[in-house]
Amino acid sequence: MKKTAKISDRALKLISQKQIKPIPRWKFIMKNWGLWLVLIVCLAFFILGSSLSWFGLADNIIFPHFWLFTLAIFFVLSFLIFEKTKKAYRYQKRLVVFSLLILGLIIGGLLFKTGLANRLDRGFESGFPGYRHLVPMKLETWNNPSQGYLSGKITKVNQDNFELEDFTGKIWIITGTPIIKGRQKLTEGTEIKLIGTRTGESDFTVQEIRPWSGRKSQ
Repeated sequence: MKKTAKISDRALKLISQKQIKPIPRWKFIMKNWGLWLVLIVCLAFFILGSSLSWFGLADNIIFPHFWLFTLAIFFVLSFLIFEKTKKAYRYQKRLVVFSLLILGLIIGGLLFKTGLANRLDRGFESGFPGYRHLVPMKLETWNNPSQGYLSGKITKVNQDNFELEDFTGKIWIITGTPIIKGRQKLTEGTEIKLIGTRTGESDFTVQEIRPWSGRKSQ
């Protein structure tokens, strides 16, 4: 008892000398909630990377290297942050890894299946000028009019339409009232990308026109 009392006295004396104060409970609560908030953000980026990786690998429209890298980085971060949460010790690490992986891949796959990944990719291209340098398109994708993608050089501009020579040499008659991205001018000799609908053997109704920033970079 005396030994225990001496230890207690020393501890109390040390606390008094160092002016140590107990950490308020609200700080622990805020720290835990903060970890969960960061975890949710990391999971969101992990799922985003998953959905756009599915989009690139399955639909063969983009080179998904950037999104595969994003998927891997935020998967690791999600695991590391979860391990710092209050009750993480209750779960086996292998189970946590497996659960996070399945969660990200399934939800990402569902986003891809619903077409959201495609819309996200187009939105990133429109909103971030350097996006296509990180996630280039595949040239064959933009020569796929049956899927709504066409590209080439304007050869003639008429009053109600214009003619486009695609990169295989085929001439297309382009009609429609499209949204024009990047202040692109429709002049002869200009290379562009089109999103729309094939309406005939050599006819294409365009919904959106984008600048073609260079075939080698796509």
